[in-house]
Formats: sequence, structure tokens, C-alpha cells
Amino acid sequence: MLRLFARMLPTGRVLDAGCGSGSLALDLCRAGYRVYAFEYSPEFVNLLHQKVMRFGLEERLSVCRASATALAYPDACFEGLVCGEVLEHLAPELGGDEAAVREFHRVLKPGAPCVASVPLNPKLWDHSDEWAGHVKRYTREQFIALFTQAGFKVEQVRVWGFPLGRIYHRLLFAPWLKKTAGQEAPVREKRLDTRAAGRTGLVKLAAGLLRVDELFWRWPWGRGMVLCARRL
Repeated sequence: MLRLFARMLPTGRVLDAGCGSGSLALDLCRAGYRVYAFEYSPEFVNLLHQKVMRFGLEERLSVCRASATALAYPDACFEGLVCGEVLEHLAPELGGDEAAVREFHRVLKPGAPCVASVPLNPKLWDHSDEWAGHVKRYTREQFIALFTQAGFKVEQVRVWGFPLGRIYHRLLFAPWLKKTAGQEAPVREKRLDTRAAGRTGLVKLAAGLLRVDELFWRWPWGRGMVLCARRL
């Protein structure tokens, strides 16, 4: 997501919509962006606040608690927006993904880029979706229509997670989810952060291997997809 976003906007004031534990927000800061991030979970907001203080990023990263369907930011105030694995969590009774994408359109300047990712293919629904609190998985056509109907021009959609991502999910990630199902998400994320900090070489190696999947982005067999669009 960061590489695709950087091609569309090299620098600027950007919004990380539904930042979770803050991994993408921190990467955006390191890449030189001025980042505003929001998250609905108060536990994740507190966790990211701690990271901001730990890394001395108070002037580059602001975080607050908010819902993607009702943003407090003024109209046309951001030069770009990222939204990683968030839209699939938004229940229809709370406005759903359509309300969120309309809000993205409202807070972006004309021509501003938006890069978003969601799970691909309803047929791949399994216990990991239920555990994560997903309400849907998307087809490519549904994802494109979601943004075009809200006033965006979709420039490209890339599939991710095939073949290595699917192998990783089946052999490592899905079993790990079952093992840690009783843990609160912020607690689990904090433990992962601690382990990753002590094994940076292994993390870089795994990330490099998974980048092989980018060679197959046109194929429809991955587990997720990334959409690149601009606000009209």
C-alpha cells in the first residue's frame, strides 16, 4: 500500500483511516508524510499514542478516536488517504462501507489519491473472518463500484496474497489465530510488536519473500486486493 501510495503522492498531509495498531501510520511518517490517524478502538488508540511517544513522532503523527462513517475533519483538508483492512468491518446498521467512502470523498481535496485494501472473494470466508469481525469479503466489481459511486475515479486494482500469501495464511496465520483467539487484540498486537522488534532480520526476510506475490497481482486467486483511486 505504501509503495502504491507514494507513486500517487510523494509527500503531503494524509489521513490513515482506521489505523489499528499503527504500523502503516508509522511507515508513512518515516516516508516523510504528515500523518493524521484515527481508530475506533480506544485500546488501539492508546497503543499508538505510546508508540508516538516512544519514537518521538509527536510533530509528525496525530492520532484520535473516531468512526470512519462520521469524521470530524473539515471538507477537503487532506491531500491523500489510506485505508487498510477497515471497510470490511463496518456493519450496515452503522452506515457501512458506503458511508465511510462518502466521508473519505468529503475530507479529500479534489484529485487527491486514496489507496484502500479489503479481503477478496466471498468464497474464501473462514474462521479468520469471523474472528476478525468482518461483515463481508468483496468481489473486484463490488470494490470498484463502492468507490466510483462515491465520486472517485479508480485507476487500478491489484490482488495480493497468491501464491505465498495463501500458503502463509493456511499454515501459519490461521493456526495462530486459533491459538490466540482468547486474547484481546491490543494485547496480541503488542506482543507481536515486541517479537518483531527483536527479530528484524527475520521480519525483513519474510516481507521480501511475500513480495513475490506482487508478480501475480493480475491473477484473481489472492486473499485480498488494493484499490488506487482519486477523488473527482
